Amino acid sequence: MVSRCDHMADIKVKDFIFGMPTRFAADKAIGLEATIQFVISGQDGGNFVLRINNGTCTANEGLEESATLTLRMSSETYIGMAIGKLKGPQAFFMRKLRFEGETKLLMKMHSLFPSVQESDLG
Repeated sequence: MVSRCDHMADIKVKDFIFGMPTRFAADKAIGLEATIQFVISGQDGGNFVLRINNGTCTANEGLEESATLTLRMSSETYIGMAIGKLKGPQAFFMRKLRFEGETKLLMKMHSLFPSVQESDLG
């Protein structure tokens, strides 16, 4: 049996972010219009943008000048949060996560995008 850690070596930040629309809880985003910028440093880092518009979500690479929320973290922190090993508030208080923009949207991220489960990893 392959452990979760073995899967992590194969999955890149970009894979997680581009998978976010498939985990998106559209029923929790009715009427929500937002742009979320991810600035990920370190190995496999990059700039990614999620666009939420009334129950739909898309992911792209790039920078958004007027994002509703900008999240800055290392690739290690992002993956830890994506798999549920690290919670957002914990990352923030450990100074591993920085944000600019709407705090209300930041607080809603976990309900909009549930953590990746073992079964999601193939």
